[in-house]
Amino acid sequence: MMMFFRSRRQQPPAMTLEGTLGPNGRLDEAAGMSIEAPDALCVKSDGRLLVSSGAQVLAFGAWGEESKIWATFDTPVTALCASRGGLVAVGLAGGRIEVFSASGHRVEGWSLPGGRAASIVDCVFRSEDELLLVDCGYGPDASALTQATWDDESRGQVLSLSASGSSNVVASELHCPMGACIDGRGVVLVSLLERASIVELDGTVRQAGYPGYAGRLRRTGAGYALTCLSRRDPLIEFLKTEPAFVAEMKRNIEPRHWIAPRSNPEFSHDFPIELGATRLFGEVKPWAPSFSYGLLIELDEKLMPVGSAQSRANGRRHAISDVATWNGDRIAVSKASGELLNLGKQP
Repeated sequence: MMMFFRSRRQQPPAMTLEGTLGPNGRLDEAAGMSIEAPDALCVKSDGRLLVSSGAQVLAFGAWGEESKIWATFDTPVTALCASRGGLVAVGLAGGRIEVFSASGHRVEGWSLPGGRAASIVDCVFRSEDELLLVDCGYGPDASALTQATWDDESRGQVLSLSASGSSNVVASELHCPMGACIDGRGVVLVSLLERASIVELDGTVRQAGYPGYAGRLRRTGAGYALTCLSRRDPLIEFLKTEPAFVAEMKRNIEPRHWIAPRSNPEFSHDFPIELGATRLFGEVKPWAPSFSYGLLIELDEKLMPVGSAQSRANGRRHAISDVATWNGDRIAVSKASGELLNLGKQP
C-alpha cells in the first residue's frame, strides 16, 4: 500500500481557467483543414503558409486551397521558421537542421554537428546570418510531454548557428524549452513546457504560472500567442508533492500509462482516471477529468493573458502545437485532431 506524505516540490500554478481564461469552445468552432501529422508552421516571405506534415513540408497559397509539396525529407520535420529575407529553416528529427533560400534551394553552410542537439523543437532567425535553435533535450523516441512532467533534470538548451556553420550554446540547463521568439526590444524569449513559464536566455523569468504545458510562443499584432500541449491537471500537481509515489510509478509502469498529460484525447479503460470522464449515457462532459486538452493563450505585451481559445474534455482539437498570423487570420495546429484551425481575424 502506498502512503502519501506532504512534501511540496513547488507551488501549483497561480493561473486557472477562469476569468479572462474562462472555458470556451473557440477551437471546436473554428474552420479546419485536415493535415496528416501536422506539427510546425511558418509564413514564408512570399506570403505562403508552410506546414509540416510528417516528413514533408506543405505550402498553402490561401485558406481552403489545395496544398503543394514544398519539400520532402527522410525523417519527420520538428520545427519551421522563416526570415524576413526569405530564408526558411527546417528542423528534423534527431537534431538536424537544413536551411533553404527564398527559391526553395538548400543553402550550404548552415550545418549543425551531429549529436549537438537531441531534438530541435523550434527555431527563429535572429538575423539573416544567425539562427537560434531550441533543443528540448529529449530525443525523437521520447515523449517530452510525458517525461518532462516527472523529470527534474534541466537538459534543454538554445543554440546559435551561423551561416558559416559555427555554433555555440547561448542558454543551457533549461527545463524542456519548447519555443522561442524575439520581443520588440530584440530580447529572446523562451517558453518552458513543464515549468509553464517564459524566460530570457539568461534565465530571467518574464512570466510564469500559465495553466497549460507551454509549447511554442509567437509574436502577434497585439502581443503574443502561447500554444499549450495540454492543460495543467490538479491530480498531477498534487502528485508532485509525493516523490515516493512518483518514483514507484516510474519504476513499475510504462510511460504510456503514467499519470501525465497526453496529446491525444483517445479513451481507454486502462488509462488513469479515464473512467471518470464518462458521466451519462457514455457522453464525455466538457468539465470531465482529462489529461489532454486544447488551449491557445493570447497574451499582451507584458505576457499576461488577455484571452484564449479552447477545446475542452469532450472536444477533439487538443495539443495545440503552433500558431501563426496568416493573411490576417490566426492559424493554429491541433496535433490531436490532425488539423489546421482558422480562428479568423485577430487584432
